[in-house]
Amino acid sequence: MNNKFKYFRESLKLVWQSAPGWTFANILLSVLRSILPLLLIWLLKNLVDELTKTVSLNSPEVLPSILWLITAVVIIWFVDEATSDLGNYVRKKQSMKLEIHMYGLIHSKSVRLDLLNFEYSGYFDSLSRASREAPWRPNSILNNIVSVFRSLLSLMLMAGVLVVLHWAVALLLFVVNIPGIWLRLKYAGTLYNFQREQTPEARKAAYFNWLLTGDRPSREIRLFGLGDYFTVLFKKSFLKTKEEEIRIIRKRTVIELVSDLVKASAVMITLVFLTRETIGGKLTLGHMTMFVLAFRQGMMYIKDLLSSLAGLYEDSLFIGDIFEFLNLEEKIKAFPPVAEIREFSSDIRVNNISFTYPGNNTHTIKDVSFNIRKGEVIAVVGPNGAGKTTLVRLLCRLYDPDSGSISIDGKNLKNLDPDQYRKLLSVVFQDFMLYNLGAGENIRLGNISESNASENIISAARITGIHDLINDLPDGYSTIIGNLFNDSRELSWGEWQKLALSRALFRDAPLLILDEPSSALDADTEYEIFSRFREIVRGRTSILISHRFTNVSLADRIVVLANGSIAEIGTHDELLENKGMYHAMYTKQTSRFRK
Repeated sequence: MNNKFKYFRESLKLVWQSAPGWTFANILLSVLRSILPLLLIWLLKNLVDELTKTVSLNSPEVLPSILWLITAVVIIWFVDEATSDLGNYVRKKQSMKLEIHMYGLIHSKSVRLDLLNFEYSGYFDSLSRASREAPWRPNSILNNIVSVFRSLLSLMLMAGVLVVLHWAVALLLFVVNIPGIWLRLKYAGTLYNFQREQTPEARKAAYFNWLLTGDRPSREIRLFGLGDYFTVLFKKSFLKTKEEEIRIIRKRTVIELVSDLVKASAVMITLVFLTRETIGGKLTLGHMTMFVLAFRQGMMYIKDLLSSLAGLYEDSLFIGDIFEFLNLEEKIKAFPPVAEIREFSSDIRVNNISFTYPGNNTHTIKDVSFNIRKGEVIAVVGPNGAGKTTLVRLLCRLYDPDSGSISIDGKNLKNLDPDQYRKLLSVVFQDFMLYNLGAGENIRLGNISESNASENIISAARITGIHDLINDLPDGYSTIIGNLFNDSRELSWGEWQKLALSRALFRDAPLLILDEPSSALDADTEYEIFSRFREIVRGRTSILISHRFTNVSLADRIVVLANGSIAEIGTHDELLENKGMYHAMYTKQTSRFRK
């Protein structure tokens, strides 16, 4: 319960932070709308009484007072309707402000979280629940709290009117709605537990939907005739989540119908009582009209009150999903004693590091040690699964090693601010990103803080051999690349790789890491780049990961990984002379070309 109140406070704080003015306007209009109905039924009571008097006396002298009452009823009715419409606009505006605020929090948290989170399926469940609830749930808490107080205030006013008639009528108003309280509270918890349990299955359905509609899977789906297969899997996952939900809602609906029957009986009892009292002369027609409207409004306010209370209970269940995600711990940070680093001047030392992915029983990296001197070109080679890409991620401090340490210029990476350290790095990952943006913008993303970047963008594109292709596009460097948007131009995979390489070169960082940078390049471009490799990386310390040993031989030293450990290390010539693992891999690859 303490957590629920804490989450309520935090949620209301988020709502206020996102749009204080619109939030205040929402509360003000809600309070105003709770008073207007009482004023309206009081005016209607007087109007009916005046009409009755006029009819009985047949006197035209009372017509001005009737016209005044009609005018007042119309004005109050208009104000009530206007505040309702205005309230809808205010809530929409406030909701929009909150939505963008909450998305900002989720996006900010997501880009700050450790990369290791993406290795857990539980992270994606948490993200899915938070993304589903965050844009609107805090606002729901505010609206439900406002609605509770508004309905309660209106209900007390209406109950006060009914007490004048008879205390039993006011009591009846409350008693017949008790089943509704139990119903909403019971099924709010049931639906929450169901939806939380079904999050993995819902993500699975979304995945199969992406396979059937996405760009990347589209070729294999057609080639292998997988459309019907994945359609069946999608239906199975989708229906698994929805059929059970429908069963729960069906059961709730049946109970709601019984509850509605009880309420209808209460209305009948009240009408019979009012009719008898009016016929007996104890009530005027105006009084009868007022009490009927008061009872009807009271029923509506109780329904709103119960709905808001049940909504708050439901909010208390779901709001935890948002804060569960927002409170995820960020472990990649600067640990004391915090050190500063602005440039790379000496060397990088990898000291006996080991690393294991979550859920694995074996090390991906085990007891690895080597150093990289400033200005050196280091190549890392090894079979698939040897740990090459994981080593790159550790050097980028996307992961922290389980044991051992990595230091730069004598400073442990754990003592450095990750953002500050990463400004020293420029990387082309093996699974580089395809940004559906302008060609020039794709390159500029390597260093978005650089101003007057046009010349350097073109220079980076010339180095990788993609300048002429971009220049010939309809809008040159402004042409949108990819196929998601209108007036765009798709590239081949090799051309995308040139663009990614240009992006890395455009970033003027002293450390350059290239993870399979030529895997999709044509032979001419690869030859041109690597024949000038030393010139391209001049002034930078470079780490090259590649399976192509003709490129690897350009490195000053070569680190050979096997099963996450260093098998051997040395220059190209030294490793050939040792006739170890490197010699065997090099001989196998080059022998194919000699044949």
